[in-house]
Amino acid sequence: MGARNAEAAFPDRTIKIIVPFAPGGPIDAIARPLGAVMQEVLGATVVIENRSGAGGIIGSESVAAAAPDGYTLLMTTGSHIGNKLFNSAQVRYDPLQGFAPVMGLIETNGIILVARKDIPADTISALNDFAKSRPNGLTYGHAGIGNISYIAGELLKAQAGMPLSGIPYRGTAAVLTDLIAGQVDLCFVGISGARGYIDSGQIKVLASTGTERAPVLTGVPTMKESGFPDFVVFGYLGLWAPRDTPKEVVARLYDSVKEALARPNMRELFTTLGAATDPTPPEEFARFLERDFATQQRWARELGAIPK
Repeated sequence: MGARNAEAAFPDRTIKIIVPFAPGGPIDAIARPLGAVMQEVLGATVVIENRSGAGGIIGSESVAAAAPDGYTLLMTTGSHIGNKLFNSAQVRYDPLQGFAPVMGLIETNGIILVARKDIPADTISALNDFAKSRPNGLTYGHAGIGNISYIAGELLKAQAGMPLSGIPYRGTAAVLTDLIAGQVDLCFVGISGARGYIDSGQIKVLASTGTERAPVLTGVPTMKESGFPDFVVFGYLGLWAPRDTPKEVVARLYDSVKEALARPNMRELFTTLGAATDPTPPEEFARFLERDFATQQRWARELGAIPK
């Protein structure tokens, strides 16, 4: 009876959402407005805490070890899976079994390849020619080995035969700062994190990685259209609770996200950012994660991160 009453009262104190990357990145652009509206819906304080380090591993590990009561949550990207496959020695948690999926925001338009504005190339073919004309090729910034920004960069390097060198950062916000300053040449990033810089002409966008073009980026081709039929990389954000969090609590959290994103102002904001507006429910998101694990495992084998 006591446990049921506790669950029925959820939430009765502050909910903390851990973002395992530095402040100001594309996850923050979604997590902060979403958290603010979830707070209204739930009637409890919702705070966003950036806990960066090790490509997202440190923040994720803290949530895996938290009490399974719904008051400590994780919002992160597909690096939640990628870190286990590309950084297995550092990851002490199971991304599938160690967490309870709450919801997913799956962007079928994928992520985008952006370049510093003075790169003399507007297509992947021209970019490859330019990279090969330089003694040391080009550099791309990424948010850590195992992050989707790293995996996409390595897939481009492998599939196009493009001379690229990866440079790790604590998050894509820092990559974009250096991209604008001309300190790095390229990066793969979620649309939400780069949209403002693209619109202001501070960086250029060359391609997206989804199955179809992103509606908010007029005229930008997919990697498939650019000559790479197997280059499909979905971008997604997820919200997770620790393993064994009661199903009733997970359902309450999911319902709060769904109600928040049903509000016209939130749908408009997320659409402008190029983010998904329809949250995937817990069980469906869990099945998606299993498929994504298989996909990223294949990439890890192709790129030599794990034995074939």
